[in-house]
Amino acid sequence: MMTEKSKKTALIAGGAGFLGSHIAKRFCRAGYSVIVIDGLLERTGGNEKNLEPILHEIQFYKADIQEAQALSNVIRESEVVVDCMAWTAHRSALQNPLYDLRLNVESHLHLLQYLHSAQKIIYLGSRSQYGTPDVDVIVEDTPMVSVDIQGTHKIAAESYYRVYARLKGLNVISLRFPNCFGVNQPLDGEDVGLVGGFIRDLLKRRLVEVYGTHRKRSLVYAPDLAEVVLLLSQSSLIGFSAYNIAGTEMYIRSLVEALIALIGSGTYQLREMPIDISSIDVGNAAFSNSKLRAVIGEIPVTDLRSALQTTIDYFKESLG
Repeated sequence: MMTEKSKKTALIAGGAGFLGSHIAKRFCRAGYSVIVIDGLLERTGGNEKNLEPILHEIQFYKADIQEAQALSNVIRESEVVVDCMAWTAHRSALQNPLYDLRLNVESHLHLLQYLHSAQKIIYLGSRSQYGTPDVDVIVEDTPMVSVDIQGTHKIAAESYYRVYARLKGLNVISLRFPNCFGVNQPLDGEDVGLVGGFIRDLLKRRLVEVYGTHRKRSLVYAPDLAEVVLLLSQSSLIGFSAYNIAGTEMYIRSLVEALIALIGSGTYQLREMPIDISSIDVGNAAFSNSKLRAVIGEIPVTDLRSALQTTIDYFKESLG
């Protein structure tokens, strides 16, 4: 454990959100002095409640990143910067692309102005950046041709980081990952995540619709992602680099059946995929994280059954 004098500072931008809160907690447990900046913006999942276990240990600035100039010293003095700012509503982004642009592109530019070469910077990318490539396995060099607004904006934000890494000598890691789930997932709205959406519908005794029998998805448990971020922040990587984290791959139908078994009730039906979903579906290509393993060693993967049960318990308590 670091002493108070030797503590490093980790800034988590968007740290009151679903993933950001897990990352903030993990850095706290690792002995870092943690700073969170989050504007708690509408529909982002940012919620002070997500940070309750560590609120007394961290500095929490409830500020829109557009006000970054007022926090420029805080940003500059942080040795590790994790950029978790995002809006992950794929379908809603199609209806409101300008809001998605603000949260998934513009927000990062406000932060980038104050970053420098002495920092280790980690940007949370997305599997959606790759779209539907004509490959069996997606690696980091697979061309990124997104099929929706959210994926396009994630590519844009990562591209800004790549440019600033070259122009300003920044040390940036982009971590591209698929569907995440776990405690602190948003509970309301249409886009609450694949796992969260299924759990919510099953608990509310709604009939779950599964589109096809052979569609697969990779799943990453939020605490596992937080662990990977911590390990990458302690690496000696310089310049710009990008890494995939694969998680656990499974058929969507099998996921729903596993959730029904854990909950003890629920039903589903197979349906043909609606056009509005098929138009942005990313396909079944596997996700390789061999490049990431070469840097951090064994990649943490929590037992899926245990991770799903913890998430179910969270939804039960939160939904009453």
